[in-house]
Amino acid sequence: MEAIVMPALGQTSDENYIQEWLVEEGQEVEMGQPLLSVETDKAQLEVECVADGTLLKIVAPAGSTVSAGTVIAYIGDEGEAVPQ
Repeated sequence: MEAIVMPALGQTSDENYIQEWLVEEGQEVEMGQPLLSVETDKAQLEVECVADGTLLKIVAPAGSTVSAGTVIAYIGDEGEAVPQ
């Protein structure tokens, strides 16, 4: 299982607003695939997936603001247990 963390995207702030998840829990994902859309202090960007597998759990839902380095989702094998 891989914990997906919010990358540092903003130049003046390390907080990013999650606009929309482009993949739903339970869907297969591939490395490099757009995973979510975020808004930084200066731009709107898509964050790419950094692992292959199933999107097991979204920890930070759309509409939330999270700091760089915060776990936002887990990707792994279907049926794998995720941390609470």
